[in-house]
Amino acid sequence: MPSDNAVTVPALRGPAAADAWLHRYAPIVDDPEAFLAATKEPLPRVVWANPLRAPVSQTNAEIRALVPNAQPVRWRPNTWRLPPETQPGTWLAHLHGDICVQEEAALWAGDLVGAQPGDRVLDLCAAPGGKTAQIAVAMQDSGTIVANERKHGRLARLRRTLDRLGVTCAAVTCGDGARIRSMDGFFDRTLVDVPCTCEGTTRKSDGRREAVPTRYRDSIVQIQKSLLRAALRMSRPGGTVIYSTCTYAPEENEAVLSAIRSDQATIEPLIPPPGLQVSAGLPQWQGEIYRPDVVNAARLWPHHNDTGGFFVARLRRL
Repeated sequence: MPSDNAVTVPALRGPAAADAWLHRYAPIVDDPEAFLAATKEPLPRVVWANPLRAPVSQTNAEIRALVPNAQPVRWRPNTWRLPPETQPGTWLAHLHGDICVQEEAALWAGDLVGAQPGDRVLDLCAAPGGKTAQIAVAMQDSGTIVANERKHGRLARLRRTLDRLGVTCAAVTCGDGARIRSMDGFFDRTLVDVPCTCEGTTRKSDGRREAVPTRYRDSIVQIQKSLLRAALRMSRPGGTVIYSTCTYAPEENEAVLSAIRSDQATIEPLIPPPGLQVSAGLPQWQGEIYRPDVVNAARLWPHHNDTGGFFVARLRRL
């Protein structure tokens, strides 16, 4: 399914609705043919064992028993890749909260937050809650997480996810993340997984299949910039901000990072874990030159890791 931070995009008809729109990214991909082929393949299901509910060794054994051909994710412990037709959401282990179902490419963003027990963490666009739960696990459910969501309709799902997974250190709030003013400089770490055009979700059964109207992309970019500025404002000096999207568009990725002044934050180099292949951020796109340190951001392409498409960057507030 498209990202839960997505906004409904006006539909296009005719030739513009075909997947030819992906060809705009051929100049920035190492193997355009492999990229386009991968975007048409069904996406594997991925689950991770939740230590807040059960010993991970017990859960891992249960996953292997239920899906004998499950493959461990090479770059992340206690995480399993299942065939696309698998329905882990129907398992008793899911009902008990022993597992969390999450798209593999998105997992790295939650890990990069680097949360520690006792930290004060903000998840600015939190629904449906998988990344919030990742952060809580890293914190051993000790500290404070503010899980904010703008849309009332997504709050119930966010709360259900956190309750099911046994997260007790998170407080759920509802508000426009760009307008929160009461917590400036409060957080050690902030995750801002912004609403985007979801171009990296074509492999999901109901993922993006249509071109993005320019006017819509322009409007969502302004939201992304506002959210990133708010995330930096609410982080303490020296604090970490993780910015992520599930889209390929440089307008929503490198260009948004470049809108942040260099005296506000630096973009730090990312070292991917062994087994995860990433590409560097783009220094320029269609004649627009970005701030030099955007190359420290990372892109995940579907043909490199058999995942969806994703973009992530780590900023340090100055």
